[in-house]
Amino acid sequence: MDKRRFIINLVSNFFSALSGVGISFFLTPYIVEHLGKEAYGFYPLSNNFVMYAGIITTALNSMSSRYITISLEKKDIKEVNTYFNSVLFGNLLISLVFVLISTLFCIFIDKILDIPGGLVYDVRLLFVFILLSLIINVSSAVFSVTAFALNRFDKLAVINIISNVLKLGAIILLFYFFTPRIHFLGVVTFVTAIYVFYANYRITKKLLPEVHISWSFFSRSALSVIVGSGIWNSVMALSNVINTQLDLLIANHFFKASGMGFLSLTKFIPNAIYILLGIIVPIFLPEMLKAYAQNDMNKLKQNLDLSFKAIFVVVLLPLSVFFVYGDAFFRLWLPTQDAHALHILSIITLVPFIVHGTIETVYHVFVITNKLKIASFWGIFISILNFVLVIILCIHSSLGIYAIPVAALISGVFSHLTFTPLYAAYCLQESRWFFFIKIIKGLAGFSVLILITYGWRKLNWVPVDSWFMFILNSCAIGIVLLAVTLVMKFDKATLIDIYKKVRKK
Repeated sequence: MDKRRFIINLVSNFFSALSGVGISFFLTPYIVEHLGKEAYGFYPLSNNFVMYAGIITTALNSMSSRYITISLEKKDIKEVNTYFNSVLFGNLLISLVFVLISTLFCIFIDKILDIPGGLVYDVRLLFVFILLSLIINVSSAVFSVTAFALNRFDKLAVINIISNVLKLGAIILLFYFFTPRIHFLGVVTFVTAIYVFYANYRITKKLLPEVHISWSFFSRSALSVIVGSGIWNSVMALSNVINTQLDLLIANHFFKASGMGFLSLTKFIPNAIYILLGIIVPIFLPEMLKAYAQNDMNKLKQNLDLSFKAIFVVVLLPLSVFFVYGDAFFRLWLPTQDAHALHILSIITLVPFIVHGTIETVYHVFVITNKLKIASFWGIFISILNFVLVIILCIHSSLGIYAIPVAALISGVFSHLTFTPLYAAYCLQESRWFFFIKIIKGLAGFSVLILITYGWRKLNWVPVDSWFMFILNSCAIGIVLLAVTLVMKFDKATLIDIYKKVRKK
């Protein structure tokens, strides 16, 4: 991998993720304080409906990047135009279907969801604008593929940063000059969706001027090839939605708007992690696709190993601090809520991710090798298992709202420790223990970080009683954990090389 390009992509994408998480961090307590957790809960729920719609669009868009990237690698511009335009016009057709479905849903929303009487109009408007944003995003999805295919994630990151700044500025203006309403978040999302569409279009024209929008390039056979490969990604998306995005809808049904609102507050850390992963993980895909296209399996595995280490440093390391100090975080962030319960719920939600986060990019293997069918069937099986467990625990246990993340923990850990590492190893024609060993090493490393952080808290060198002290303490223990991680994850020669480069800079 081009190290300079990798660093540029990683740093720019990190700040992109940071800007998005920062908005949620400052916005959530403000909304909870002014509108209540019940009203706030409908915002993440509305975003979940976007995920539901993504089940349909994934079949077309998930594999478009693969075919366009490979066509660019072959320098076949005609084929690039064929795939690009086939996906574009396919997305426009899907958008027309969404217009009809969204209209019916918004009309009957109060019959579908449990909404407090005073919030019905506000929530309806929220969903109207969120679903309009969805239609814009679906229609223009293919324009973000160009930056991906050319490994220019820094361009996408700049767009994300600007859109997040635009979002924050618009929210501040609306909430300052008008009486706060939850649908303002939908209005801002709609405006930023228009900006992202325009920015991605400009980047496509700049980076790949050879691409032309024309019906003459549309090909049913090309569309069939992409959808045929991507249909299994849609099945996987369906299983992912059932596993991770139905929880608020189920909470709304079993525990009403209040229970859904409380559960939604625990989504901040998991969502922040997934935003970060959604930006970091794809950085490695273009190089792995190129390595696979060149039949260079050693280079492919090297990039996989690098991705595992990067995710451990960037994601699992800070999570080890959250596992120990999460109660202090919630106490400072949401002082009117039960910090201990929020901490426990968040940990239960994150445990499956910790297991799989050690080899998170392994899902790229299924996409790269185009072996998605069996993985998709397994995903459906696990999602059904998770759904059944949730319903059983909600009805027959005394766990209350805890039943939802507990069911996901059981099904998620079971899947991540059985099928996923075994099938990924099979796709790469490796030993069945290839990914198991990496999971064990990752979990052992994470456990070491937890023990060090717990010991640090017991010493109580830095009392965490304010945001300043919390940040100071987190930075201090973070430096210690980073040093330990570098020793655990990198060999002596690599560490010496890193030291020399840092000293030179």
